[in-house]
Amino acid sequence: NSNAKKLNDDNNVIMAAYPPLSEMNQSDENKCIDDQLYSSFELYGIDILEYSANKRNNLEDYDESEDSGKDSVPLQDRINSRLFVVRETPFGDILWKCPIEQSDSVAEHLVESSHLNHRLNCHSFRFMLPSLEEGNRPPVRNPSWMKECMKGTLFSAFKVYATDRSVNSSGIVRMNFPEHVYVWFDHDDDRWAFYFGLKKLSVCDSLAWIVYKLLDDKDGEEYPGEHFFAFLSDALDEIQNQMGLLWSRCIGTRYFQNIQEVRKEAESTSGVEGFGDCFDDAVWLPLKLAKEATLRLFGSGWIRSPSLVESLIERLHEIALDVPESNSKDDAGTPSIELFSFIQTILKCYLAYANKRNILICAMIDTAVTGELTGFYPSASTSARTEEISIDKPKASFPEFCKILKTLWPAVALKEIATMYRIASDEEYPRSQWSRAPPRGVSFCGFAVAAERRCFFTRLRRDNSN
Repeated sequence: NSNAKKLNDDNNVIMAAYPPLSEMNQSDENKCIDDQLYSSFELYGIDILEYSANKRNNLEDYDESEDSGKDSVPLQDRINSRLFVVRETPFGDILWKCPIEQSDSVAEHLVESSHLNHRLNCHSFRFMLPSLEEGNRPPVRNPSWMKECMKGTLFSAFKVYATDRSVNSSGIVRMNFPEHVYVWFDHDDDRWAFYFGLKKLSVCDSLAWIVYKLLDDKDGEEYPGEHFFAFLSDALDEIQNQMGLLWSRCIGTRYFQNIQEVRKEAESTSGVEGFGDCFDDAVWLPLKLAKEATLRLFGSGWIRSPSLVESLIERLHEIALDVPESNSKDDAGTPSIELFSFIQTILKCYLAYANKRNILICAMIDTAVTGELTGFYPSASTSARTEEISIDKPKASFPEFCKILKTLWPAVALKEIATMYRIASDEEYPRSQWSRAPPRGVSFCGFAVAAERRCFFTRLRRDNSN
């Protein structure tokens, strides 16, 4: 073959050359190469495959004038050449280039830094609903119907959660609120009406804001999550204890267990499927009791922050109103706070605290692994499972993971640590990634998922409050 040359054996250099594809005799098995391999050569602009068996080879005896290389580029330079991914203008100006061996990292970075988010609000709930037909407007319901449905879904979920806790000694109890709301209704029209009404009211109504946050459950991706409903449940327990008989008179069983009870009550009250204003009475919580509940929730246990309590109480004084006719005769004319406005206020405070807690844990993982801070941590506008932390996120090995969890919760069992580490590892190394080498530990993102599924923060908070 005139296009193939054999160099001096003393130099241990081998060069194999392939003729252009159009000149190949496909019937000659000795000269035929795999079409796919040849196509790959042409794709990357490689007409000749040149290989050196000895890095110390000397090509002085090779006559470069006889080489079939392109543009008279010396063979040695072609052997030492590299492939690049290049971005250039139509006029040939190179804007950016990267070695092809780093292209996987570049591709991962582009995906991770992308701000495209196809997740819908309240995705878990909406995913179970049929699509609205084109041109159909979502159903609209009476505002009082909306209010009673919001109360019914919230307090019935609170009751179910309390029952599950009473029969589960492990403390791993999760309220799947989207599924609960779906079952609470029996027709998709009512579900769509509830969702769109809730979304609209959540901007200006405290109760709607609470229920909408619960319906937008993200399972550890970002707040709110499992611990959000758990904290809300503990807050309702504390408010109920503080109000005593006042709770029974104002709340008690004055909520509906399902949509059928709403329809029945509506028909008996107004004769149509909708309410008048008969259920619009606000529930007022005396400021004194609100402050006591705040001290119990934020002034003891794992959440112990005097500055947080002080700022929160100042906020409560700002939103308190003098109610001439309170629900309780003893508290008539005393400063009071609308119940759901108070709950919304403490929940917002809890979410801010939880975000700071995540920043602390992220810093702990960084310092445990690298000995220094990365300089980027989740903020109120970023996800707890955000992928933009860095391309190479710090990974904590199992011994480092043990130290971190022991620091957060000294009483945590070794089995619990091992279980959480396995969940975190499975999250960061799913089946779709098994073709790649496994990571050398777990990052904050994997920890956040494991903590969510094992109710870690809820159990930690309750254990320190006992």
